[in-house]
Amino acid sequence: MTLTREALTDVAAIAAAAPHTKVRLGTSHGSAVVIGEHPDGAMCIDGFRRLMAAWVDGCEPQVDSVAFVGARYEGGMLTNDGIRYFVTRLSAQETATTLQQRSDWPEEAHAVVREDLLLDVSVVQVMSAELDEDGVEAAARDAQAACMVEELCREVAAA
Repeated sequence: MTLTREALTDVAAIAAAAPHTKVRLGTSHGSAVVIGEHPDGAMCIDGFRRLMAAWVDGCEPQVDSVAFVGARYEGGMLTNDGIRYFVTRLSAQETATTLQQRSDWPEEAHAVVREDLLLDVSVVQVMSAELDEDGVEAAARDAQAACMVEELCREVAAA
């Protein structure tokens, strides 16, 4: 299944926020494109971000799969060295407010919000030195869900 422009924009934003990231894009033609600092790299991560920002509407990307080298990317979330990254369409301020309103947020979990003005998204990084992998995963998925609900509420209110 071909990935959408929005999905690839998320990948570009996460790749820029996660240090030393290498991404492999599988094309619908059976070849792979490597993005990042790598001998086989087709472009740098910043170049990928600029490409996604300048994408022309109506053109469908011919990418069928995404793999972050040395990390897991599932359900719009990157898991890398015990840290989780996800993208939201909320601004950094809106994201921070949404996360601060979570009454059941674990005290041991920390979220860092990075706004990517070029791509018009925010990347949330969730981490904890005290929580185990399941605890970090639960906190990150909860944060991701809260941001998705807030995005949806804003879309409905604007309609």
